[in-house]
Amino acid sequence: MNSFKFSILALACSTLLACSTETTNSENVKTEAIWSKIYVTTTGETSRVIAELNIDGPNGNNIRLTANDKLVARAANISQVMSEEDELFDVDYRAIFDVTSGGTQFTVDFTRGSENKTLTTTMNLPRPFNIITPQKNQSFSLNDELTLTWTPGTEDDTKFESKLTIECKKNDGDSIFVYVNNEQLTDDGTLVIDLNAIEELKDTAINTRQECSAEFYLARTRAGTVDSSYASGSSAKAVQERYSDKFEIRLRN
Repeated sequence: MNSFKFSILALACSTLLACSTETTNSENVKTEAIWSKIYVTTTGETSRVIAELNIDGPNGNNIRLTANDKLVARAANISQVMSEEDELFDVDYRAIFDVTSGGTQFTVDFTRGSENKTLTTTMNLPRPFNIITPQKNQSFSLNDELTLTWTPGTEDDTKFESKLTIECKKNDGDSIFVYVNNEQLTDDGTLVIDLNAIEELKDTAINTRQECSAEFYLARTRAGTVDSSYASGSSAKAVQERYSDKFEIRLRN
Protein backbone atom coordinates (compact mmCIF):
# COMPACT_ATOMS: atom_id res chain seq x y z
CA MET A 1 0.00 0.00 0.00
CA ASN A 2 1.23 3.47 -0.88
CA SER A 3 1.10 6.16 1.78
CA PHE A 4 1.70 9.74 0.68
CA LYS A 5 1.76 12.62 3.15
CA PHE A 6 3.42 15.47 1.28
CA SER A 7 2.05 17.85 -1.32
CA ILE A 8 3.32 19.85 -4.23
CA LEU A 9 1.78 23.24 -4.91
CA ALA A 10 1.50 24.44 -8.47
CA LEU A 11 1.33 28.20 -8.81
CA ALA A 12 -2.12 29.53 -9.64
CA CYS A 13 -1.02 30.84 -13.01
CA SER A 14 -0.09 29.52 -16.42
CA THR A 15 3.42 28.28 -16.99
CA LEU A 16 4.93 29.07 -20.37
CA LEU A 17 6.72 26.11 -21.89
CA ALA A 18 10.07 26.57 -23.58
CA CYS A 19 9.23 25.47 -27.09
CA SER A 20 9.65 26.76 -30.60
CA THR A 21 6.82 28.37 -32.55
CA GLU A 22 8.72 28.03 -35.83
CA THR A 23 7.95 25.34 -38.42
CA THR A 24 10.32 23.76 -40.92
CA ASN A 25 9.37 21.54 -43.86
CA SER A 26 10.62 17.97 -43.45
CA GLU A 27 12.19 17.88 -46.93
CA ASN A 28 14.75 20.40 -45.63
CA VAL A 29 15.78 18.35 -42.59
CA LYS A 30 18.19 15.41 -42.52
CA THR A 31 16.87 12.29 -40.79
CA GLU A 32 19.56 12.28 -38.12
CA ALA A 33 18.44 15.78 -37.03
CA ILE A 34 14.80 14.75 -36.47
CA TRP A 35 13.81 14.32 -32.82
CA SER A 36 10.59 12.40 -32.17
CA LYS A 37 8.15 11.94 -29.33
CA ILE A 38 5.69 9.23 -30.29
CA TYR A 39 3.10 7.81 -27.94
CA VAL A 40 -0.24 6.06 -27.73
CA THR A 41 -2.71 6.87 -24.98
CA THR A 42 -6.15 5.59 -24.06
CA THR A 43 -8.80 6.23 -21.42
CA GLY A 44 -10.52 2.97 -22.30
CA GLU A 45 -12.74 3.89 -25.26
CA THR A 46 -10.38 4.65 -28.15
CA SER A 47 -6.61 4.92 -28.48
CA ARG A 48 -4.89 8.03 -29.82
CA VAL A 49 -1.50 7.76 -31.49
CA ILE A 50 0.41 11.05 -31.47
CA ALA A 51 3.74 11.88 -33.12
CA GLU A 52 5.67 15.08 -32.49
CA LEU A 53 8.67 15.83 -34.70
CA ASN A 54 11.16 18.63 -34.01
CA ILE A 55 14.64 19.59 -35.11
CA ASP A 56 17.34 18.26 -32.72
CA GLY A 57 15.16 18.22 -29.61
CA PRO A 58 11.83 19.14 -27.97
CA ASN A 59 12.55 22.88 -28.15
CA GLY A 60 13.62 22.87 -31.81
CA ASN A 61 11.53 23.96 -34.77
CA ASN A 62 8.36 21.98 -35.41
CA ILE A 63 8.58 19.77 -38.46
CA ARG A 64 5.77 19.71 -41.03
CA LEU A 65 5.74 16.72 -43.39
CA THR A 66 6.27 17.69 -47.02
CA ALA A 67 7.23 16.09 -50.32
CA ASN A 68 6.71 12.31 -49.97
CA ASP A 69 7.34 12.09 -46.24
CA LYS A 70 4.55 10.50 -44.20
CA LEU A 71 3.72 8.87 -40.86
CA VAL A 72 1.66 5.67 -40.86
CA ALA A 73 0.25 4.14 -37.66
CA ARG A 74 -0.73 0.48 -37.43
CA ALA A 75 -2.60 -1.57 -34.83
CA ALA A 76 -4.77 -4.70 -34.93
CA ASN A 77 -4.14 -5.16 -38.68
CA ILE A 78 -5.39 -1.63 -39.43
CA SER A 79 -3.18 1.07 -40.97
CA GLN A 80 -3.81 4.82 -41.00
CA VAL A 81 -1.88 7.71 -42.48
CA MET A 82 -1.53 10.10 -39.56
CA SER A 83 -3.23 13.49 -39.95
CA GLU A 84 -1.67 16.83 -39.15
CA GLU A 85 -2.92 18.80 -36.13
CA ASP A 86 -1.86 22.42 -35.73
CA GLU A 87 -2.74 23.86 -32.33
CA LEU A 88 -1.30 26.94 -30.61
CA PHE A 89 1.95 27.05 -32.60
CA ASP A 90 2.48 23.30 -32.21
CA VAL A 91 2.37 20.79 -35.06
CA ASP A 92 1.85 17.08 -34.46
CA TYR A 93 0.33 14.09 -36.25
CA ARG A 94 -2.48 11.87 -34.95
CA ALA A 95 -4.52 8.75 -35.60
CA ILE A 96 -7.37 7.16 -33.62
CA PHE A 97 -8.00 3.42 -33.26
CA ASP A 98 -10.95 1.53 -31.76
CA VAL A 99 -8.69 -0.81 -29.81
CA THR A 100 -7.63 -0.42 -26.18
CA SER A 101 -6.72 -3.94 -25.02
CA GLY A 102 -3.62 -4.49 -22.95
CA GLY A 103 -0.74 -5.92 -24.96
CA THR A 104 -1.94 -4.42 -28.26
CA GLN A 105 1.07 -3.40 -30.33
CA PHE A 106 1.07 -0.05 -32.09
CA THR A 107 3.62 0.74 -34.78
CA VAL A 108 4.45 4.10 -36.32
CA ASP A 109 6.43 4.10 -39.58
CA PHE A 110 8.04 7.36 -40.67
CA THR A 111 8.76 7.10 -44.39
CA ARG A 112 11.26 9.53 -45.90
CA GLY A 113 10.57 9.83 -49.60
CA SER A 114 13.82 11.54 -50.58
CA GLU A 115 16.00 9.03 -48.69
CA ASN A 116 13.92 5.93 -49.46
CA LYS A 117 14.08 5.09 -45.76
CA THR A 118 11.54 4.09 -43.11
CA LEU A 119 11.96 4.59 -39.36
CA THR A 120 9.85 2.30 -37.17
CA THR A 121 8.69 2.92 -33.61
CA THR A 122 6.76 0.29 -31.61
CA MET A 123 4.65 0.55 -28.44
CA ASN A 124 2.61 -2.00 -26.49
CA LEU A 125 -0.34 -0.88 -24.36
CA PRO A 126 -0.18 -1.82 -20.67
CA ARG A 127 -3.01 -3.65 -18.96
CA PRO A 128 -6.16 -1.49 -18.54
CA PHE A 129 -7.49 -0.62 -15.08
CA ASN A 130 -10.38 1.09 -13.32
CA ILE A 131 -10.51 3.61 -10.49
CA ILE A 132 -12.67 2.19 -7.68
CA THR A 133 -12.58 5.00 -5.11
CA PRO A 134 -13.12 7.86 -4.52
CA GLN A 135 -16.57 7.87 -6.10
CA LYS A 136 -18.64 10.68 -7.56
CA ASN A 137 -19.59 13.46 -5.12
CA GLN A 138 -17.93 11.67 -2.20
CA SER A 139 -17.05 14.18 0.51
CA PHE A 140 -13.92 14.32 2.68
CA SER A 141 -12.94 16.52 5.60
CA LEU A 142 -9.52 18.09 5.85
CA ASN A 143 -8.92 15.81 8.84
CA ASP A 144 -9.61 12.64 6.83
CA GLU A 145 -7.29 10.25 5.10
CA LEU A 146 -8.15 10.09 1.40
CA THR A 147 -7.94 6.56 0.01
CA LEU A 148 -7.50 6.03 -3.72
CA THR A 149 -8.05 2.48 -4.98
CA TRP A 150 -7.75 0.96 -8.45
CA THR A 151 -7.45 -2.47 -10.06
CA PRO A 152 -3.75 -3.33 -9.56
CA GLY A 153 -1.32 -4.38 -12.25
CA THR A 154 1.00 -7.38 -12.48
CA GLU A 155 3.46 -6.18 -15.14
CA ASP A 156 7.11 -5.62 -14.29
CA ASP A 157 7.89 -3.38 -17.27
CA THR A 158 5.42 -0.58 -16.49
CA LYS A 159 5.44 2.41 -14.19
CA PHE A 160 2.47 3.89 -12.35
CA GLU A 161 1.84 7.49 -11.36
CA SER A 162 -0.91 9.63 -9.87
CA LYS A 163 -1.82 13.28 -9.81
CA LEU A 164 -4.41 14.75 -7.46
CA THR A 165 -5.81 18.11 -8.59
CA ILE A 166 -7.66 20.23 -6.04
CA GLU A 167 -9.44 23.46 -7.01
CA CYS A 168 -10.44 25.83 -4.20
CA LYS A 169 -11.96 29.29 -4.22
CA LYS A 170 -10.04 32.21 -2.77
CA ASN A 171 -11.64 34.95 -0.68
CA ASP A 172 -11.49 37.24 -3.72
CA GLY A 173 -13.39 34.72 -5.87
CA ASP A 174 -10.47 33.51 -7.96
CA SER A 175 -9.45 29.86 -8.11
CA ILE A 176 -6.33 28.38 -6.59
CA PHE A 177 -5.04 24.96 -7.62
CA VAL A 178 -3.11 22.49 -5.52
CA TYR A 179 -1.42 19.46 -7.10
CA VAL A 180 -0.23 16.37 -5.26
CA ASN A 181 1.98 14.27 -7.53
CA ASN A 182 3.46 10.82 -7.09
CA GLU A 183 5.42 9.62 -10.11
CA GLN A 184 6.65 6.32 -8.69
CA LEU A 185 3.65 4.59 -7.19
CA THR A 186 3.67 0.90 -6.42
CA ASP A 187 0.95 -0.54 -8.65
CA ASP A 188 -0.69 -2.46 -5.79
CA GLY A 189 -4.14 -0.85 -5.97
CA THR A 190 -4.06 1.53 -2.98
CA LEU A 191 -2.79 5.01 -2.19
CA VAL A 192 -3.54 6.82 1.10
CA ILE A 193 -3.13 10.59 1.34
CA ASP A 194 -3.26 12.47 4.63
CA LEU A 195 -5.25 15.57 3.65
CA ASN A 196 -4.24 17.40 6.81
CA ALA A 197 -0.59 17.20 5.68
CA ILE A 198 -1.28 19.32 2.59
CA GLU A 199 -0.15 22.67 3.94
CA GLU A 200 -1.36 24.58 0.88
CA LEU A 201 -4.97 23.81 1.83
CA LYS A 202 -4.42 25.86 4.99
CA ASP A 203 -3.63 29.03 3.02
CA THR A 204 -5.55 31.92 4.63
CA ALA A 205 -6.38 33.24 1.15
CA ILE A 206 -8.69 30.24 0.59
CA ASN A 207 -12.40 30.69 1.29
CA THR A 208 -13.06 27.88 3.78
CA ARG A 209 -16.84 28.33 3.49
CA GLN A 210 -16.74 26.69 0.06
CA GLU A 211 -15.83 23.08 -0.59
CA CYS A 212 -12.89 22.35 -2.85
CA SER A 213 -13.39 20.21 -5.97
CA ALA A 214 -10.90 17.40 -6.60
CA GLU A 215 -10.10 14.56 -8.98
CA PHE A 216 -7.36 12.00 -9.54
CA TYR A 217 -5.45 11.29 -12.74
CA LEU A 218 -3.76 7.87 -12.94
CA ALA A 219 -1.43 6.55 -15.63
CA ARG A 220 0.10 3.13 -16.26
CA THR A 221 2.96 3.53 -18.74
CA ARG A 222 5.17 1.19 -20.75
CA ALA A 223 8.20 2.48 -22.65
CA GLY A 224 8.30 1.85 -26.39
CA THR A 225 11.14 1.14 -28.80
CA VAL A 226 12.46 4.08 -30.84
CA ASP A 227 14.20 3.70 -34.19
CA SER A 228 17.91 4.46 -33.70
CA SER A 229 17.94 6.72 -36.77
CA TYR A 230 16.04 9.43 -34.88
CA ALA A 231 18.01 12.13 -33.06
CA SER A 232 19.27 11.44 -29.55
CA GLY A 233 16.66 11.84 -26.82
CA SER A 234 13.72 10.67 -28.92
CA SER A 235 11.10 8.71 -26.98
CA ALA A 236 8.11 6.42 -27.28
CA LYS A 237 5.57 5.14 -24.78
CA ALA A 238 2.11 3.59 -24.42
CA VAL A 239 -0.20 4.78 -21.65
CA GLN A 240 -3.42 3.54 -20.06
CA GLU A 241 -4.78 6.62 -18.25
CA ARG A 242 -7.89 7.24 -16.19
CA TYR A 243 -9.62 10.14 -14.43
CA SER A 244 -11.67 9.69 -11.28
CA ASP A 245 -15.09 11.20 -10.75
CA LYS A 246 -15.08 14.61 -9.11
CA PHE A 247 -15.32 14.62 -5.31
CA GLU A 248 -15.16 17.34 -2.65
CA ILE A 249 -12.88 18.31 0.19
CA ARG A 250 -14.34 20.31 3.07
CA LEU A 251 -12.06 22.79 4.77
CA ARG A 252 -14.41 23.24 7.73
CA ASN A 253 -15.93 20.50 9.86
